[in-house]
Amino acid sequence: MPHTTFRHSFLLLTSIAVGAMSTMTLATSPAHASPANEFNVKKSKVLVVGDSLTVGSAPYLRRKLSPKVQSLTIDAQAGRFTGAGISKLRSKKARSADIWVIALGTNDAPSSAQTRRNINKVMRLSGQKSVIWVNVVRPGGYGAVNRVLRKADKARGRLTVLDWASVIRSKSRLLAGDKVHLSSYGYKIRAKWTTRAVVALGSSR
Repeated sequence: MPHTTFRHSFLLLTSIAVGAMSTMTLATSPAHASPANEFNVKKSKVLVVGDSLTVGSAPYLRRKLSPKVQSLTIDAQAGRFTGAGISKLRSKKARSADIWVIALGTNDAPSSAQTRRNINKVMRLSGQKSVIWVNVVRPGGYGAVNRVLRKADKARGRLTVLDWASVIRSKSRLLAGDKVHLSSYGYKIRAKWTTRAVVALGSSR
């Protein structure tokens, strides 16, 4: 898949989140509007691996994303570390998927070096699959994690980072009191942005 398409998807997600999240959608762009793109997305098998944030958004993901793809598998557990999530990528369901959504890192220490190792491991396991990685919102040095993800997004053609941190900067009311988990509305929005990121991949097929 062309690297420039992934760059466009990342930047578009960020700019919409900051500028007009509630009113604009990726579908308004001609690049994402053709029936052929939608057909390709509908042929995709998607695996989402996550932690408690994915547990919270799972009902909304099933509602929003399932109709747009061939199949959706969600594997989520509260308190899950990235290493434990990566082990799920060796399953039969993971191997048969076309797109992986990695929504992990909130429970890890904010280590740049470990984040790079995790990215390298996921991308080795992914083969030719497309990988969407949701970045981290948590107080206490996690900007360093997101910087590593941003650099990897620029360097790897099959990796797209969904810039959740920018969404939250624009709409902090989506957060619960601990500044990590989300309100019920926040989980709906997270599912919406995950769905948009998956649909955006269809334009590069």
